[in-house]
Amino acid sequence: MGTITLNDPQQRKCEILQRLKDETISSAEAAQLLGRSARQVQRMLIRFAEVGMAAVVHGNCGRSPANKTGTRVVDRIIEVAGKDGKYHDFNACHMQEILAEHEDVLIGRSTLDRLLKENQLRKPPRKQPVKRRRRDRKSAEGMLLQIDGSTHRWVEERGPKMCLIGAVDDATGKILYLRFRPTEDQIGYLLLIQGIACRLGLPMAYYHDRHTILLSPKKPTIDDELAGRKPMSQLQRVLDELGVESIAAHSPQAKGRIERLWGTLQDRLIKELRLANVTTIEDANARLPAFIEAYNARFAKPAKDHEAAWVPLPENVDLNYYFSTKEERVVLNDHTVAWYGKTLQLATGPLRANMAGRRVYVHTNAQEEILCYYGKSSLSFKVIDANAKPTPPIRERTPKNAPDPERQKLGRRKQTNFIHAGV
Repeated sequence: MGTITLNDPQQRKCEILQRLKDETISSAEAAQLLGRSARQVQRMLIRFAEVGMAAVVHGNCGRSPANKTGTRVVDRIIEVAGKDGKYHDFNACHMQEILAEHEDVLIGRSTLDRLLKENQLRKPPRKQPVKRRRRDRKSAEGMLLQIDGSTHRWVEERGPKMCLIGAVDDATGKILYLRFRPTEDQIGYLLLIQGIACRLGLPMAYYHDRHTILLSPKKPTIDDELAGRKPMSQLQRVLDELGVESIAAHSPQAKGRIERLWGTLQDRLIKELRLANVTTIEDANARLPAFIEAYNARFAKPAKDHEAAWVPLPENVDLNYYFSTKEERVVLNDHTVAWYGKTLQLATGPLRANMAGRRVYVHTNAQEEILCYYGKSSLSFKVIDANAKPTPPIRERTPKNAPDPERQKLGRRKQTNFIHAGV
């Protein structure tokens, strides 16, 4: 049997059919995943059992189409339509008519146009610019926040290149958050979401680009599709748990307010940092509160609806639980959790005497502190050496070859009983 190369959709079909064959999913679930009827799935399963992975490859794969344009015809078209050919400046529609009339070549206009472009004998048409309609501002502050990061020479040549992470309110144009970070990173956005939530409350939605920090590029697995889940980045999960909508823009123009903000800041903020002779990221962050206040006083507009849409955080909310990344781990038999080369030794108590085999979550907050949770309950732990083995308790043991008096007495008694039995 030859080698079979499968693309991603074909590999997915094979995995679904294999699961159906192993009876780990039902025919109805397989039909839902494949977008086929139950009868079609059964036929596919029979074919899969007979020929294996070749069942998902179409029979025409690798074959030349019956209506493929012949090589001699293609060579003739290239000859007469080339730079020195007699039809070098004919358009595709006119050339099709002339070829049929004078060259006895019958070919479709779209096929001729494709051949000319593939052989670089004609230029593809100019891409028409996308025309977008202007979107009205939201009516109330807190309904929609646009967030983004801008990597730039904010302190020019006096210091390193930095990323300015910020948020602007769609209704008023107010700058609600700015912070310099070495790069556009996950911690920067966690600080942004937590800072706005603690100071103002939770907005109704965040509008952002399709950066992998903010939007997971992963495709749902078969298990995800069966469970109705979709892959989420850590920040998507944080917003989902907080009940805040996460909207990914399809173009920079869609979030034009914050894009225009970067143009303004790259003009004004750079000059103000130059006047203050700022050279470090710490000094730059220290100048931002005064700049934000002055900017909002100069450029912010009142919202149509004076009642803001902020949702305040509940009292005594555990900020470390919500505003942090989290990953699932299984507690080992010695009540430890493996965490990126570290070992977390969980503390036990009367309510959690045995945590072995339980699933816990390890959180990392914006201050890069490690925390451990079972459900929403915080667990105490200490970090121990990952390579250190627990010391076994010291017990007094009898040497292996030393005589045991009790065993000797028992042996003699058995021997005496055996002799007196007359065997």
